[in-house]
Amino acid sequence: MHKIIQENKKYSEIIDVFDSCKDSGINEVLRSILETILQLPWLDTNAGGVFLANPKTRQLRLAAEVNFSPPIKNSCSKVSYGHCLCGRVAESVEVLHVDCVDERHETHYEGMCDHGHYVVPVKLREQLLGVMVLYINTGHAYNPAEVQVLENFAGVVALLIHGAKTRQEKQLTDLILAHSSHGVTITDQDQKIQWVNQAFEKVSGYTREEVIGRTPAILKSGRQGPDFYEAMWRSIDEQGHWKGEIWNRRKNGEIYPEWLNIVALKNNAGEVLRYAGMFVDLTPIKTAEEKIHRLAYYDNITGLANASLLHEKLEQMLSRSRSNNDRVVVLTLDLDHFHEINAGLGRRVGDAVLCEAARRISGVIKGAIEARMGADEFVIAYWQQHESDETLPLLITNLAMVLIKQLQISFKFEQHELVLDSSIGVAWGNGRDTNAESLLQRSGIALAHCKKHSRGGYQLHNQEIEQQANYRRFLGTAIGKAIERDELFLVYQPQLDRHGQVIGAEVLLRWHSEEYGNIPPDVFIGIAEERGFIIDIGRWVLEHTLDQMDHWRKAGLCDSGCFQRLAINVSPHQILSKNIVKEFVAACASRGFQPESIELEITETGITRYSDHIIENLQALSDMGFKIAIDDFGTGHSSLSRLHHFPVDILKIDRSFVNNMENSVSDAALVKSIIDMAHTLGFQVVAEGVEEASQLIMLMEFACDIFQGYYFSKPVSADEFISYAKQEDRQTIVGTEAMAK
Repeated sequence: MHKIIQENKKYSEIIDVFDSCKDSGINEVLRSILETILQLPWLDTNAGGVFLANPKTRQLRLAAEVNFSPPIKNSCSKVSYGHCLCGRVAESVEVLHVDCVDERHETHYEGMCDHGHYVVPVKLREQLLGVMVLYINTGHAYNPAEVQVLENFAGVVALLIHGAKTRQEKQLTDLILAHSSHGVTITDQDQKIQWVNQAFEKVSGYTREEVIGRTPAILKSGRQGPDFYEAMWRSIDEQGHWKGEIWNRRKNGEIYPEWLNIVALKNNAGEVLRYAGMFVDLTPIKTAEEKIHRLAYYDNITGLANASLLHEKLEQMLSRSRSNNDRVVVLTLDLDHFHEINAGLGRRVGDAVLCEAARRISGVIKGAIEARMGADEFVIAYWQQHESDETLPLLITNLAMVLIKQLQISFKFEQHELVLDSSIGVAWGNGRDTNAESLLQRSGIALAHCKKHSRGGYQLHNQEIEQQANYRRFLGTAIGKAIERDELFLVYQPQLDRHGQVIGAEVLLRWHSEEYGNIPPDVFIGIAEERGFIIDIGRWVLEHTLDQMDHWRKAGLCDSGCFQRLAINVSPHQILSKNIVKEFVAACASRGFQPESIELEITETGITRYSDHIIENLQALSDMGFKIAIDDFGTGHSSLSRLHHFPVDILKIDRSFVNNMENSVSDAALVKSIIDMAHTLGFQVVAEGVEEASQLIMLMEFACDIFQGYYFSKPVSADEFISYAKQEDRQTIVGTEAMAK
């Protein structure tokens, strides 16, 4: 390849070259590159363009485009620096990503649909030569790997522009291929390799000298059989090209996936002269997909299924059981005294206990799914066939005893000898009369009864323990009168930023029943949802939160700077209500507050369970200015790939991850990954459950934005919150210098 990049050339000469090109050859090459980019499997776009920069006039000129509409061609034929997205990139010389049409998109036309962009500067040695713009689907998330590929292509375009004076096709082709980050292979008509680029050498492990004269068959992995290759070459022979995913083998024997595009290069007579193959190593993408899948469906400590996967499998089992008298059996198992082990011996020993328990319960029941549901709670679910109502309890009893004995065998971890005592609750049902949630709930009720009355044993769900349900029925009646009886009240748990400043609080609802005293929120919230009282209670929470804010404002306390936002928890049932947006906006307006001062927290479980129905109202609330937060994130009930479909502003990492990360490298890595992913998606991150200075230090290093937990303050009354926020000498182990890093 001839050296065409000369150090003493100035950019003004390049502009002169293009002016003399009569918009023929170079523009076609630019268009060809665009078409290549648009074929990338991960780039969900169908249009793009390349602009050339003129630093003298500070304008961009459209040189090549693919699938631009006539209005875009007309309005964007010339773009001034600083105008619209492309002009902004010309000004900043930095990559710009937008996932929708926003205020920066200054060019509009009738009938324009919502869309996003990757806008990449085309530069050489920090000198701007042009801008490349690619359309992407609305909501397409920013991906550093994609940006790297596009910057590589932009680098190729820059080299192409710089070398345009020669206009020799071979020099141009060599330049593009040699500088591509994609692997490129050129063979003769007999499929013998004539040339490969550096990316090929890097990915395959073979040097150019080792493959010249040989066929690409040296890369075959054996994953695909003869039929696959016959179909591939049939497509090349008949259509002149083929593209798809293929598994190849590196020189070191490692099998890897790649996205391969093969083109037959023909002369004017239609005769094949060469074959050209361009490929992208899919290993990083596959690895990322696998990590996301593991995060979404499996517990990070034990490797067992998490709640999300368990629910899916349970529903499948129940569906299969509807057609006959088979049963689905659920055993909920809790490790007795686990919290004492975890607290007394440390989380590392606690994690070892969890892993050992997972190992021992796995495979005990053939065909069962084992899952970790909570800190020390496991579930085993399986499909039981051909057992009558009389014999099934005896069979389940034997299984429960086997599990208990299996866990009781002592084991050593480091210098500690440990025994895994356990309690088990059991329930079963048929798909005709129950669902996964109900089955797990009944099993959980049986477990709670067992832990209270016969810890270390097992309990089959029966009518006797339905007394718990009777208690819930009482609460269901009482919760409906709680507002009228003035039994509800609010407490506030401060939230602090990276500088140690109190920026707001999470508002927490409490209920003190006249008959039963303090009722835990995790008990009465679910009952309020079931009974339909959650709408009125949620309205009460918002109005009293705003009233308290108004009281603080009138008392002159808002100048303390700790009221940037107050976060309230909302139920999915509230979000689903018809007038939610109108009521929330009116409540704020009547007290003189903007919606931006209120953050609405919805649990990860809630947003997953009702995702298809609540997204419209969530979007409407977000459009009005309310901040949307996903609470208890990481508990395993949602698919991360779906998050960017929701109007989310804030991600709250579940306290269980914060608690475990200090003594678990994997948990720490997971927390950092969640924070990195959230920032990539444009979310702020709140870590809840911060209880120790060491946890805070780690979270600071991971670039977490906001912190909440008992390390700073427990939930307190409104007056206590104000006193805490105004304290200038709040004692913290982490100094202001560390907080500000």
